[in-house]
Amino acid sequence: MRMNSAIGLWSFFLLLAFHGQGAELKWNNPAYAGASFSFYTIPNFLTEKQEMVGESAVQADGTFTCTINLSKTSAVYCDFDVYKGWLVLSPDDVVELVLPPREEKKSSNPYFRPKVVHFGVKGVPSDNINLLIANFTRQYNLKMSQNMQQIFYRRSLETAETVVAELQSMFPATSNEYFENFKKYKYASVKYTALIQDPSPIMEEYFIDQPILYDHPDYAELFDKLFPKYLQYATQQTNGQKVSIMLNSGSYEQLLDWLTLDMLFDKLMAEAIVLKGIKPLFYSKRFNTAGLFNILQKITDTSKMAVHQASSKSIFNELARTMYGAIAPALDLIDINGNFVSWESFTGKYVYLCFTRTDNEKFAAHKELMKQFQITYASDLAIVVVIEDDQLEKNAALLKNDGFEWTVLRGQTRREIYENYNVRILPTYFLIDPQGRMAGSQAPWPDENFEMQFSNILKATKN
Repeated sequence: MRMNSAIGLWSFFLLLAFHGQGAELKWNNPAYAGASFSFYTIPNFLTEKQEMVGESAVQADGTFTCTINLSKTSAVYCDFDVYKGWLVLSPDDVVELVLPPREEKKSSNPYFRPKVVHFGVKGVPSDNINLLIANFTRQYNLKMSQNMQQIFYRRSLETAETVVAELQSMFPATSNEYFENFKKYKYASVKYTALIQDPSPIMEEYFIDQPILYDHPDYAELFDKLFPKYLQYATQQTNGQKVSIMLNSGSYEQLLDWLTLDMLFDKLMAEAIVLKGIKPLFYSKRFNTAGLFNILQKITDTSKMAVHQASSKSIFNELARTMYGAIAPALDLIDINGNFVSWESFTGKYVYLCFTRTDNEKFAAHKELMKQFQITYASDLAIVVVIEDDQLEKNAALLKNDGFEWTVLRGQTRREIYENYNVRILPTYFLIDPQGRMAGSQAPWPDENFEMQFSNILKATKN
C-alpha cells in the first residue's frame, strides 16, 4: 500500500511538473487595456485544429502577463482585432511582446482575414528564435523581391539556387532545430517558385524519406501548396482512371501501394497525402463519397501513427456532418426583417438551403428558378437563403420575395454556421428533409437537376 501511495504521489508531482512547463508573455500597452487575449497552437496541419495554450486579460493600466503551456518549441498564435499575431516560444521563455497600434475590427464579414504579423519581442538574447526568424525573413523577402522576375516569371531554377546559396552563406547552420527546419522549407519555397509548373523535384528532395513536421508552419505551408489536390490531379493524368477507380471504390490498400511503390513516398507520407487530399475530393462532388469514407475508416483502423488515426477520425466526423441522414446543423439566425429563425420554423417541409452572397453572379439567375420551385411545391418545400455579405440594403430588390415565399437570413455575423455546413464555395446548396435530416451531402444548384431530383424524392416519400 505504501509503495502504491508513493508511486501515486510521484506521478502527481510529475503531472504538476509537466503542466507547469510554460513560457511567460508580458507587455505594457495602455491602448489594449481591458482586452482579452487567447493564444493557441496548431499541433497538426492535417486537420488544422487549434489547441488553446493560454489566455489572460490586459489590466486597466495596460500591463499583461500570460503563461503559455508548452511541451516543446512551437509557433504560437493569437487573433485580436484586425491582426493574427504569431511568434515562436520554448517552454521556459520569458518574452516581452511589442504589439502593433490598436485597430478595431469593423467588418462583420465571416470570411474576413486578419493581417498576419510577427510579434516584436524585446529583452531577449540575440540568438532568440524570433530575432533569428525576423532577420532571415528580411533578407529572404529582399532577395525574392530582387529576383522574382527571373525565378517566377522566367522559371529560372539557377537563379533560385543562387538565392538559396546566398541565404545559406548569410545564415550558417545553428544548433536550433526549429530555425534549421524554418530555413530548410524557406529554401524549398524559393525553388518551388521556379518549379511551380512541375514541382516533382521539390517533392523528391523535401518530402520523400523526410520526417513529417506536423506542427511546423513552414513545412505545412509548402505541403499545402503541393499535396491537397495531388490525388485529384492524378485522376486527370494519363492512366488516371486507375486512381479514380481506387478512390471511388474505397480501395485503400491499392491506393497506398500506388503512392508507395509507384510514386515512392513512404507509408506515413502516403497516408498524410491521402488525409490532406480527401476533403478536396469530397467537395468536388466528382467522387463516390462512400469510397472516400471507406478510405478514411481504413486509416483510422490500420495506421501505425496515432496522429493519423486521430486526423482520419476528425476528418470523417467533419465530412459526415452533412452526409445523407445526418441531423442538419442548427440554423438559428436572424432574417432580414429581424425575426429569429430556426428549423422549427419549417416543420413538415423540405428546406432547400442556399449559402450565397448578394453579388454572386449566379445568384440572380438562381433566384428565378428557386421562385418557380417554391410556387410549384409550395406545400412541401421552403426556400431559405443565408446571405454571407452585409449588402442587404443595397441589394434589397434582389432579396425581395415578389410573388413567392422564401426566407433570407443574415449569415454575416456567424462564421460557425459556415464551418458546421462545411461551406467552401458560394453558392452552396443543401436539401433538408421534414425531420431535420440531411437529404444528401450537397444538393444540386437550381440550374442543374435539382427539380427532377426533388420531384423523385417527393414521389418516393409520398408513395
